[in-house]
Amino acid sequence: MSGPGPSGSSLLRWYPAAWRDRYGEEFLAMVEDTLGGRPATRRLRLSIAWAGVRERAHRTGLVGDRVPPADRARAGSLVVLCAWTAFVLAGGSFQKLSEHFMQAVPSRDHTLPNIAFGTVFAAAIIGGLLVLSGAAIALPALGRFLRAGGWASVRRHFARAAAATGVALVAMVALVAVAHTLTPAQRNGALLYHPVAWYYLVQFGVTALLLAAMLALWTVAAVAAARRLDLPRPVVRAEAALAVAVMVMMAVITAATAVWWGAISSSAPWFLQGLRAGSGGSAFDPYLAATMGLMLVATVVAACGATRVTRSWRDIQLA
Repeated sequence: MSGPGPSGSSLLRWYPAAWRDRYGEEFLAMVEDTLGGRPATRRLRLSIAWAGVRERAHRTGLVGDRVPPADRARAGSLVVLCAWTAFVLAGGSFQKLSEHFMQAVPSRDHTLPNIAFGTVFAAAIIGGLLVLSGAAIALPALGRFLRAGGWASVRRHFARAAAATGVALVAMVALVAVAHTLTPAQRNGALLYHPVAWYYLVQFGVTALLLAAMLALWTVAAVAAARRLDLPRPVVRAEAALAVAVMVMMAVITAATAVWWGAISSSAPWFLQGLRAGSGGSAFDPYLAATMGLMLVATVVAACGATRVTRSWRDIQLA
C-alpha cells in the first residue's frame, strides 16, 4: 500500500473530507511504515474504520464537545428526525395490523384498547405536526442557502428522493388496483392457496420496501440540507425543543401500543391470529412484535438524540 492508492483510499473514506485533506497523506505514510510492505490486516482495517466513524461523529457534533453547542443540538435534533422516520414505518405497520379491531373485541372490553388506540392516534398527529413545525421554521434559512448556490451540494440527494417517490407511487397505484380484485380475507393473508392472494402479499411487501426507501431517502436529503443551513440561535433553540417533544410523543405512542397489545391479548387474542371471534388464539403475533421492536429501537435512538440536545441546551443559552 504505497500512497493514496486504491487500498489507501478505501481506508481514508471512513474519515471526513476535511480530515482527509489535512492528514490523509501523513496517515497513509504512517500506516505504510507500520505494515512494512505487508497487506493491511482485517483487524487494522476495522480499527481504522472505527476511528474514522468516531472522527465523523465528533465533527458532526454527535459526540464530544469539539463543535459549538448549537451544532451539537442540531446533531441531536437530526438524530431524532431519523428516528422519527423509522417510527413512521412502525406506525404504518401498526395501523395495518390494528384495522377493524373494535369489531373483534367484546363490547364489555372496548374501553382500554379504544383509549390506547386513541392515544396512539392523537400522539401520532401531534408528533407529525411537531416535525412539520420544525421544517417550517427552517424554511427561511433553507431559502437563503439555496439563493447562495447551495442547491448544487444537495441536488443529488433530492433527485434520488424524488425518483424513489415516483417509483413508490407507481407501486402503490398498482397495489390498489390489485387489492380491488380481492376479498378482505385474501387481502389480510387468508386463503393463501389463491394465486392472486400470494401475488398481492408479495406486491404488498415490495411496495412497503419502496415506501421505506422513499422515506429514508427524503430523510437523508433533509439531513444533508439541514447540516448546511445557517440557523439563527432562536431557531436552533426552537428546533431543539421540538426534537425533545417529538421524542416524548414517540415514547407515548410506544407505551400506548404496548397497552393496546396487552388489552387485545386479554380480551380478543383471536384478532391477533386472524381467527374467528371467540375461537381463542395466542397473545403473540410476530408482525406486531416486530412492529413494537422497531418502535422501541426508534424511541431509544430518539432518546439519545434528545439527550444530546438537552445537554447542549445550557451552553446554547449562554453562547
